[in-house]
Amino acid sequence: MPKFIYKVRDRQGKVRQGRQEAKTEEGLIAQLQNEGLVVISLITEDAEEGRLVPARHLHLRVATDDLVIFGRQLATMLAAGVTLLKSLEVISKQIESKGLFDTLSIVKYDISRGSTFRDALARHPKIFSQFWINMVETGEASGTLPVALGQLSTYLESAATMRRKVTSAMVYPALLIVMAFAALTVFTVWIIPIFARVFDSFHVELPVITRAVIAFSALVRKYFLVLCAMMVAGIYAVYKYIHTEKGRWQFDRLKFKLPILSSLFQRIAIERFVSGLATLIESGVPILYGLDIIGKATGNRVMERAILDVRDSVRQGKGMAVPLERSGVFTPIVVQMVTVGEEIGELGRMLKEVAQFYQERIAATLFRLTTLIEPAILIFMGVVVGVLVISMFLPIFQLAMVRG
Repeated sequence: MPKFIYKVRDRQGKVRQGRQEAKTEEGLIAQLQNEGLVVISLITEDAEEGRLVPARHLHLRVATDDLVIFGRQLATMLAAGVTLLKSLEVISKQIESKGLFDTLSIVKYDISRGSTFRDALARHPKIFSQFWINMVETGEASGTLPVALGQLSTYLESAATMRRKVTSAMVYPALLIVMAFAALTVFTVWIIPIFARVFDSFHVELPVITRAVIAFSALVRKYFLVLCAMMVAGIYAVYKYIHTEKGRWQFDRLKFKLPILSSLFQRIAIERFVSGLATLIESGVPILYGLDIIGKATGNRVMERAILDVRDSVRQGKGMAVPLERSGVFTPIVVQMVTVGEEIGELGRMLKEVAQFYQERIAATLFRLTTLIEPAILIFMGVVVGVLVISMFLPIFQLAMVRG
């Protein structure tokens, strides 16, 4: 029989390690769990080569894709009639995330001791968001957990796809800016001083633009480390400030006022709101509870404040349309579709249609922005580099004309 080396956590929370022979890995995990131990990791010992071979190929972090795959697999197995504990055991064998594997080991133990699936997940808020918890709670209460998990996985997959689109659209412009800044730094710190030494040997009066560029280069070289330190300190200070409550509020409000990017930020926030709320409503989450949850999931404090106003209006027995329009954050199409959805009792379906509309609009906006930003960066760099090159070669041209 193969020999396994395990790491477990006992009831007192202490981590223990041990070695034990077992026919199968699953059998050993079950045995350890029956003893009240939480399995953290498990590896097999290769007797022939005298080394340890991991039982699984795992990465440490828990990515959105890991949660999507987990949700879909669990929904499929539960719909097929497999028990929850057995489903979790089978899925654990295929998980690639070590963080998710360790978490599910604890979740399985809690469920085996009588905890509900919702409560077991709620003990791991860093892995499973409030959105997850409430979808599972609704599914358990209504007996439609497979359906709820399927809807949850679809929502997570859609949100991850949207994030990837935004990120990939911004990568190339960001790379252009970094390369442009690096090229200007090299030109200013190393190349211009070489030209300056050559011009000193000419003993001629330099043009104004050349003198200005050389003076700027000398200033940058003299205080280069100070400027770098100030830049890093400035970025760090801004980063810390926008992670305060006041700073986050001001930063999120600024997003909606930027001349070019405001429409993109607004559409992304609206898409998160309507798609998330549609998923919660269709899974059976009460509208008040859904508004409270989705307000925190938009990622924007201004949007969150507007959604909380909508929640307060609904709590008073009023509709959603009026506070949505009054907030100034939501577009007329959102207000009209919500009004129609409330009137015909199909709010979830109307919100899904709005989400589809905004997904298409975000894609179109990203395409337009990238087609505008990239040429703008290239033109700016062309002008700056052109000025630097002309300023360096103008004295040479003048000297050649004089001697000619």
